[in-house]
Amino acid sequence: MVKPTINESHLKKSAIIPSELMQFIKHNTYSLLIKGYAGTGKTTLSLTILRVLNIKSNFFYISTRISPRQIFIYYPWLSKFVDGSTISKSMENGYDLSSFEDARLDEPESFFERITNQLMDVKAPIIVIDSWDAIASFMDKEARLNNERVLQTWRERAGAKLIFISEDPTDRTLDFLVDGIVELKQIFYDNIRIREILLSKLRGVRINRPSYIYTLNNAIFRSCNPFQPTKFIINTNSKIFKKRQEKLAPLYNGSYITSGYLKLDAELGGGFQKGSIVLVETDADVNVRTTMSFLAKIMYNFVGTCNPILFGPIGIFEPATVVAYLKSYLHAKPKNQLVKILWPMNRVEHSVSEYIIPYQKWNSKRRFEYFQHAVLKVKEENPNKLLLNITGIGTNQKVKNFEKKDHIQEILPFIRENVDLSLFVAQRSENTQESLYDVYDNHIRLRIINGSLFLQLLGTDSPLYEI
Repeated sequence: MVKPTINESHLKKSAIIPSELMQFIKHNTYSLLIKGYAGTGKTTLSLTILRVLNIKSNFFYISTRISPRQIFIYYPWLSKFVDGSTISKSMENGYDLSSFEDARLDEPESFFERITNQLMDVKAPIIVIDSWDAIASFMDKEARLNNERVLQTWRERAGAKLIFISEDPTDRTLDFLVDGIVELKQIFYDNIRIREILLSKLRGVRINRPSYIYTLNNAIFRSCNPFQPTKFIINTNSKIFKKRQEKLAPLYNGSYITSGYLKLDAELGGGFQKGSIVLVETDADVNVRTTMSFLAKIMYNFVGTCNPILFGPIGIFEPATVVAYLKSYLHAKPKNQLVKILWPMNRVEHSVSEYIIPYQKWNSKRRFEYFQHAVLKVKEENPNKLLLNITGIGTNQKVKNFEKKDHIQEILPFIRENVDLSLFVAQRSENTQESLYDVYDNHIRLRIINGSLFLQLLGTDSPLYEI
């Protein structure tokens, strides 16, 4: 299962419908076929289309499966969305049923009479038929084809929008008649249920991405945005960063250290336990700057509350990149007392030299000595503060020893005693699995599925979260 973006609690209109489908449904007139087996969210998508188009009146939702009152129960946001001016005095419980037609007992003749009356009497309406299968099952093939052509003709003349819902994806009868076809599916990816929308046909619209992952949380259809690595890039030479309105979460409540991500903290039971070792694992196609963008909020939560961070050794992260991401949150360069980076002496850049704890040579004999000295130095400069350590492994020869299980086991007692939260960042590989999987307390994975970026908290029943 997939849940909404980890750092967003509200739904934006621009993020609900795939961009190609959004462009299509803005046409003045069209017919759209929504296919999918039971439980895939066809009704939710059709109602969400009304929402994103801001159509509060001048629509007709014809239901052959459930009563209009049940629709309002299953979709509570509808009662606040539809136009109150259309509410009739005879209605009960405050439900606006004037735009919702109960056709569960209709015969084909009375059903078509309903639709043709609406097309003739109402200017440019939008009509949703949920579902077309229920009516078509009463007709033979010839009668069905004829009636479908008649509906299309009336729809064009009325300048209307007509949405068919079908529970049989294998039925191709309507495919050549309608202007658009989308199919909703449920698939399993590493034992995780994923919902996928396929854009098969959108007349007049170029389909750049034929499929998107989507969610049905809060009875709203919401597609996941495609992963765009360029959005995670910060120009480290720029002096002006876009200001962020990030609210600092309390860092420590006596039991847990918060990550700054409310949903992640909730899944963790309140946050990371003090002294935790966390494996942050990334898929090969998740780049370094994307990983840093995720870590930046955790870093900001520490530095913004005057608690220090030690990067060491970071390997996959350049010091200038670390400082740049922190600067984008703080609106200023972080205090050098709060940010320290273990880095080779011969590779220190002057612009970030104030943050560097240099070392001459990283080898197996001195690896622990350098790290221990750096931790104690930062703790001495920041007494009675919480310390975050971020160690990047797996892609840099300088820190290859950290990949070996015996070396990690050697430093674990010291880390747990002196570091309040440790994040080991690594690309997913067999070496990582062998060395770290049995020593971490929490396991976070950043992964790309069908072109979208997700966070997964492994070892729990937690769903995927879109990033």
